[in-house]
Amino acid sequence: MNVDDQDQQTLMDEVVTINNLVELRTHVLRLAARAGLNTDRADEFTLAVSEAVSNAIQHAGGRGELAVVKDDQSRLIAEISDEGPGIPCAVTVRLPAGDATGGRGLWLVQTLADHVEVRTSDGGTTVRLEMSLPPPRDPDD
Repeated sequence: MNVDDQDQQTLMDEVVTINNLVELRTHVLRLAARAGLNTDRADEFTLAVSEAVSNAIQHAGGRGELAVVKDDQSRLIAEISDEGPGIPCAVTVRLPAGDATGGRGLWLVQTLADHVEVRTSDGGTTVRLEMSLPPPRDPDD
């Protein structure tokens, strides 16, 4: 993720694989809580990130890159990038049939996050998801 804004703080930027997926989830959950998300929102952020990372691992050669940024005290942003073949044009983001064994990843990401952007090409895919942070507490309260 390109972070040039002085109001942005990079909390995490690392390569992700199946070997570090479990510890990644734990780390993202801690970062989300420290950034100010309540327990439910931190869980949702972590699940959305985990789904996007799992998609990168599964569909893009077993690895991806995750960057988590706290933006101007109002948003927590995750960008998951890979160098896979991209998402085929025929793929639509919708809840699959109840008996389907897959296909829920991007649907879950879009359901859980406040804002999602997906950029894809034959050189890879980037999923950017955002969660709004609660306003900072007034120290006089």
